[in-house]
Amino acid sequence: MACALSSRAVCPSLASQQEDADRMMSTLRLGKTASDSIRILYDVFDLSPTQSKSEVAWKLLDVARRSGDDEAFADMVRQLSVFQVRDRNVLDSLVSLTSEIKDESMRKGAGLFVYVQKALGEARYLEGDERMQVLMEYVKEDLTPKNDIYQDILDLYRVVIFIRHSTKGNMYLEYLGRLEKLINECNEKIPFLKNLFYTTAATYYSSIDFQEKAVECDRKLLEIIKELEDHYKQKGRRYRNYDRNYYICYRRMLSNYEVLGKEEVKELYSKCAILAEKDEEIRNAFNEDPRPTAYRLLADKDYSGALPYLRKVVDNSDDEGIRTRALLRLIEVADSAGDHSAKIQALEDYNNILFESRKQKSEEAVVELQMRYNVNQMRSAMANMDMEKKNLELATNQKIISVTLIALFLLAIGLMYLYRSHFKLLNKTRSLESENAKLQEYIDDILNKGAPQGSKDIRNLNK
Repeated sequence: MACALSSRAVCPSLASQQEDADRMMSTLRLGKTASDSIRILYDVFDLSPTQSKSEVAWKLLDVARRSGDDEAFADMVRQLSVFQVRDRNVLDSLVSLTSEIKDESMRKGAGLFVYVQKALGEARYLEGDERMQVLMEYVKEDLTPKNDIYQDILDLYRVVIFIRHSTKGNMYLEYLGRLEKLINECNEKIPFLKNLFYTTAATYYSSIDFQEKAVECDRKLLEIIKELEDHYKQKGRRYRNYDRNYYICYRRMLSNYEVLGKEEVKELYSKCAILAEKDEEIRNAFNEDPRPTAYRLLADKDYSGALPYLRKVVDNSDDEGIRTRALLRLIEVADSAGDHSAKIQALEDYNNILFESRKQKSEEAVVELQMRYNVNQMRSAMANMDMEKKNLELATNQKIISVTLIALFLLAIGLMYLYRSHFKLLNKTRSLESENAKLQEYIDDILNKGAPQGSKDIRNLNK
């Protein structure tokens, strides 16, 4: 039997993972160049259990930063932003570090990812009026396009994050759709951000039973994971492992088994079981949260077999959305299996959830109405400001035109005056030239005809 189903099977343990990572770390001294150190540290990072990865990531970031390896630098900035999502000081320092990445695309992509993680952290610890105030600031930024796809995605993503932490109604659905469209318009490669987005989107659509859309998002997510996996293989990342990402995606797809074919359900379940054999964390998840098994049995219409697994999901899950969906199926399964005791218990549990959910949804509805009102007010205010700005620009332009026309009129008058003065001067000059010519003719005539009778030549007066 697979180790996912039997505690006697041998699976890689977290302890053995750490031993392998420590063994690899001991070879770091053998590295002769920065590239060698980065390659070894990546192996250590990939081999380390989740709780140990952060320490290795800082070392890797330091080496990549000093050696100018932008790709490794940007990668560790993103990884650390996930590990330290609750530490605002660390996130601020990571934002500062992104400015040192020389490659523009990598710098913008890493910065965008860190800012999104920062918004996730902010939305968690802010509450009430303070959260609404920050949301409105982000809405204002979203309503002002920056003509920079990275900044536009960030502005909208932050709004989506803050709405999600207040309400998951139609408003969130609308903004989520907008964000998906904008992300897909980005020509730059941002697989890490797309991975984050489609994970969130698939989970949300599953929780509200938009099954076709949820499966569509998971299919896109699988493509992105495969793209990242192939990329890292080409880079020589021997131990980079996406098994947990695949498992979560397969499990979520199984939860929407109603829109899947029977063969695909069997294939997805088989993949989950195989992954559980390979990885201890996945094995524990497979055994403690038996959703894959429950969904496979439900797809086969084996209601009696699915019943205990659904009951275990309801009892063990801390996620309200997962519990609610499992309870609804448990009620149907217990009814089909004729297990009245299980049905009554499930109905009681579901009634309790409905009571709390109705109160929560009422509060969320009020919050959403307030959000819509605030957003509309913000949009209206910005539209008015834009109109006032345009009117001011128009008035300013009209003043400039008026002043320009007056100046041109005065200039025309001045030119006319100058032209008239010039014309008078020309006439006077011509008159003087004419008089001068006459005088010259008179002088020449005198000189040519000789002195008049009775006159004396002044040149001979002294003789």
